Amino acid sequence: MSTQKKSSKRTTAAELMAQLQNDPEYQRKMQEEEAERQVRVQELSRAEQPIVADLRSVGVEVDSVWDLVNTSVPYPAALPVLLKHLQLGGYPDRVMESLGSALAVRPAVFAWDALRELYLKAGGRGEEEGLAVALAASATDKHLQALIKLLNDDSRSDTRGHFLRAIKRVGGQEGRQVLESLKSDPMWGKEARALLKS
Repeated sequence: MSTQKKSSKRTTAAELMAQLQNDPEYQRKMQEEEAERQVRVQELSRAEQPIVADLRSVGVEVDSVWDLVNTSVPYPAALPVLLKHLQLGGYPDRVMESLGSALAVRPAVFAWDALRELYLKAGGRGEEEGLAVALAASATDKHLQALIKLLNDDSRSDTRGHFLRAIKRVGGQEGRQVLESLKSDPMWGKEARALLKS
């Protein structure tokens, strides 16, 4: 078959979109998925209301914990509230992730040991991700050995990759040596090599 024949049978993206717009089955499926997404959004919003209420009680006006993750304005009054709710637990995984992610700021260093304990016990993927980001962001040079230990803890998932950048940031020459030793590692090699070049 020639290239010309092949291209004459191709459907452009615009044509495909037009077909899908006129496909009742596709449209019904899209509406069902959107309705399910809205239900999930409402459930998560309800689940985080106690956190939002506690944040507002200390003067942090938000509609969702994610509002903190997406701001560059410091929120020191929120940090103890976020930690308290992380320690309480029992929230959906996505809410637990938001709590950890909102603690991914340098001033959360006061909670570093507590965050490490929570990370080691995290049950959900989102929760573990949020806590890994928080540990990496709030680490100081005194946490280098603990970061290396966490990176080597095979009981945790690939969320440990967040610790590589922190090891470089706080570790000085020792941190660079850790990254050098990982250059051929099947899991961390690519990231370690990129960090060593930056």
